[in-house]
Parts: sequence; C-alpha cells; structure tokens
Amino acid sequence: MDMEESHNNMEEELTALRKKVAGLERLQSKFNNIKEDLKKSQEQCRSLMKQSLQEYTEKELQQQSDKLRDQAELLDIAEDAIIVSNITGEVTFWNNGAVERYGWTKKEAIGKNIHALLHTEFPKSLEEIKADVFRNRRWDGELIHTKRDGGRIIVESRWALKMDNKSNPVGIMEINNDITKHKQVEETIQKAKDELEKRVKERTTELMDANERLTLELNRRKSIVDMLYKGAERYRNLFENSPIGIYRANPDGRILMANPTLIRMLGYNSFNEMASSQLKRGDYEPTYLKKRLKRRLDKEERVRGFEVKWRRRGNSVVFIRENAKAIRGADGTVMYYEGTVEDISEQKKAEEKIQSYQKQLRSLASDLSLAEEKERRRIATMLHDHIGQVLAVSKIKLGALMEYAKANAFGDKLEEIREYIEQAIRYTRSLTFELSPPILYDLGLEAALEWLTEQIHEQHGLDYEFENDNHFKPVNDEIRIFLFMAVRELLVNVAKHARARKVKVTVRKMENNISIHVTDDGVGFNAAKMNFYFDENKGFGLFSIRERLHHLGGQMEIRSQKNRGTRVILYAPLKH
Repeated sequence: MDMEESHNNMEEELTALRKKVAGLERLQSKFNNIKEDLKKSQEQCRSLMKQSLQEYTEKELQQQSDKLRDQAELLDIAEDAIIVSNITGEVTFWNNGAVERYGWTKKEAIGKNIHALLHTEFPKSLEEIKADVFRNRRWDGELIHTKRDGGRIIVESRWALKMDNKSNPVGIMEINNDITKHKQVEETIQKAKDELEKRVKERTTELMDANERLTLELNRRKSIVDMLYKGAERYRNLFENSPIGIYRANPDGRILMANPTLIRMLGYNSFNEMASSQLKRGDYEPTYLKKRLKRRLDKEERVRGFEVKWRRRGNSVVFIRENAKAIRGADGTVMYYEGTVEDISEQKKAEEKIQSYQKQLRSLASDLSLAEEKERRRIATMLHDHIGQVLAVSKIKLGALMEYAKANAFGDKLEEIREYIEQAIRYTRSLTFELSPPILYDLGLEAALEWLTEQIHEQHGLDYEFENDNHFKPVNDEIRIFLFMAVRELLVNVAKHARARKVKVTVRKMENNISIHVTDDGVGFNAAKMNFYFDENKGFGLFSIRERLHHLGGQMEIRSQKNRGTRVILYAPLKH
C-alpha cells in the first residue's frame, strides 16, 4: 500500500512537471516571438539608419529603447536560466533566472567562460555539440551543471545560434530548465517500476514454483494413496496369511480382532465363534504371567519375546511367544493392546529334549571322566608296580655285572645300557605322574594342586604362588579328580595363551563349598567376548569345565579385563 501511495505521489509530481514544461515551451515560443521582434526592430533600425540618422526623433528613439528594455525585462522575469555567450564561450547575458538557478550574480558571471564557471558535463564532446549548433543552428539535450554552493543539477538545455545582420554567428543563447527533481522522480519511478517488475517476476517465479510443488505434491499424494492402497492390500494379505498370530485386545484382555492363524491356534474355526465364547482369565495359565505382561506394558509400552502358556479350546495348552504394545489415547489411558503370537510348543518340546540330552551327556561325561581317571590310575599303577620295578631291578643287576666287566671290553657297552635304563625309569616315573599323580590319592587335593603349580613353574618358567587356608575340605573322589584336572587345564591355558609372568592358585573353604582361584597377570580378554574365548580354548576347555562343574553342583566365574589379567574361580560342594 505504501508503494502504491508513493507511486501515485510521483505520478502527481510528474504531471505537475509536465505542466511546467508545457508552460516553459509556451514561454520559449514567446521568447522566439520576442527574438523575431528584436530582429525586425534591428532591421528597422538599420533601415532608418540608412535613410538618415537625423530623421529619428528623440521620441522614436525613446520608444525603441523602451521596447528593448521591456524585452530584456521579460527575459529577466523568466524562471528558466537564460544565458547568452559569445563564440568563445564568455557570458554576455545572464538573466535573473540564471542568478537564482546557479547563485552567481550577473556581475560575477558576465565575461566568464560559461562552461568553466558551471563545470558543465556534456553527453558528448563540446566540439561535437558546437558542430551540431553551427550545422543546425540549434541543439537540445541534458547537461549537468555545478552551482556556486557545489550542488549538482541536471538541466534540460536548448541552444540557439545567434547571428549578426550579415548572418555570421556571433554567439549562442541557452535556455536551461532545472529538471533535477523531474529526473529524481523519473529515477524513483523507474526504480519503483524495476522493483515492481522484479516483484512481479519473483511472484511469478514463486507461483510457478508453487504450482510445480503443488503438482509434485499432488503426484506424491497420489503415489502415497497408491502405496497405501497397495500397503493395505499387502497388510490384509499378511494379516490373513501370516504364519504367526496377530491380535488386538481391550484392556480387559478380550480379543477384539484376530487373524486366522491365531483363531486356529486357540482351537476355534472362526472369529465369531471365538468372540462368542467366554474367554476368561483362566484361559491364560498361569494367571500371574498375564498380570506381569500388563505391568510391563504399562511401564515399557512395548514387550518383546514374552513367553507364556495359553489354554486352548478343550483345555489343551499351547506355549506361545508374544510381542505386544499398548495403544493409548490422547489422555494417556490404554485403549487396547496389539501384538503378535508365535506358537513355540514344538520348540519347547525340542528344548526339553535338548535339556534331557544335555543332562544325559553331562552324566555320561562325568562317568567317562571317572572311567578315564580309573584307567589312568590303573595304567600308572601298572607302570610303577611292574615296569618300574623291573627296570629298577635291571639297573641293580646291571650295576653288579659292571663290577665284573670293568677289566674287559664290555664295560663301556654296559655303561651305555645302564644309562638307557635310567632314562626309561625317568620317563616311566614322569608318565606315571602325568597319567595319575599318586600325590592326589596319597596326600590329598591341596598337596596335588601345590605340586601341579610347581610343575608349571619348572616346565614353563612362570613365577608362582600357592595359598591354602589349611582348613579341612573333604570332597568326594569325583569332585577331587575333576578339580585337579580343571586346575591343570587352567594352568596350561595360562602358560600357552595368557603371556603371563606370574600365576597364583588359592584354595579356600567357603561355608559348604571349596573355592579355587587361578589368577594370572597376563593379557586378559574382553568379558563381552566370553563365548569367543570359550571357542578359542581347545582340549578340556573352559566351556567343558563350566558344564561339568554345573553338573556336579558347582559353578565357575571368570573375571577378566584387557591387559589386566584373568581370574577363574571354581566352586564345588564339600562332602557332608
């Protein structure tokens, strides 16, 4: 609105300027008439002078002088600046309009070069403009003048060539009309026009962009509608043909919507048949699971992998795994529950079979371990009692024989045979301890573990420490044999994999259990990758230790950090 008012004001000013220009043109016409009258007067004067100067009377001269004075006064009262200069540019006439326009008095301006005085800026060179004036006897255009106070104005300048009575050019008369405001108005109008055109262009571009966006949006919405339609069709197909049950139930647990899979899962032929039956809380067994599910939904909004038993039609039971979420209204109250139900009855049966097989396998593994240890002990006993004794007797007799053979050539050969027998005795003794160390049966578990720690030091060069609280810790043969084998496996793992400098074994009694700590200062491992660590350890293995210990009524803990070492704790029940 402000721009329109400004535009209207500029239009009014432009109209007023146009009227003023029209008045100036009429004044120019009067001036031209005056100039013609002057010319006629000059001709009359010349004619009278030719006739006789004496013929002029003082009255006629006074009339002629009055006429010229009137004409000069007429030029002075003109608002436009009227300036007459000679051919070289010096000012010869400077009217009052020029005084008001530029600020210099007539006295100051007369005799000065007009263009030097006004610092005239030409649209083209002054020589070209003068050439036009001499050729056409007139020129008009726009000039820029500088006033006495330094202000710059734009003038509409009209030049006319002044001739003498012999038609020789003697000067140039200028009529300069200040059009600075007019130019400013025109510039303002032009700027407003340019701004309006710019805004129209921008608005047009915006409208085109909006139209393009609208077209794209319509196409997008059409695509969305198509996608929604296809999605609805896919959802319906998924809902109808999904291999898992899908339902919606009210806060009381009554099913409001169910797909065919869930209906068959609950033992019904149709949804109407299921809806017409009285599904009570007793249809979920045990009942506290449903309450727990609701509590979790109220707290977490969504529950995944919730396993429970449902009672089917005919009182048969089905194991299900449920994913559910609570749908709330604007006020936060639960409107209904939605979820999926997967029949895991076959999986549960398979898990029960697997658990039974695992129990049997643990029992078999325990029996196998005991049988293996018994066989190891039998072989070790046989090596010690029979082969060891035979080798010892052979060594003694060979020593006696060497006493008789010192003087002959057989002495060296007998000495070599004796060294072989001693080596066989050492191997036999070592094999006996590896198969079944007698110390485990003769002195007990603690002494056997201390001996085992010393063996690790001798074989692998690890610093070691053994600590025992010296409390009586009775365990049955199966647990004693297992704990010895487990600690031996853990120490071998430390020597092979931990890159440790020291290992410590601690044996304590804790209430009704025996606890054994195996600690090293090695590289450790990330506890989050425990299963990977189990897989990496072969042989007896941590996994096997954990499973066997669990079967014997104990448990195993592993505490480890990267570059902070590892501690394995074994707990086993004492014998009552």
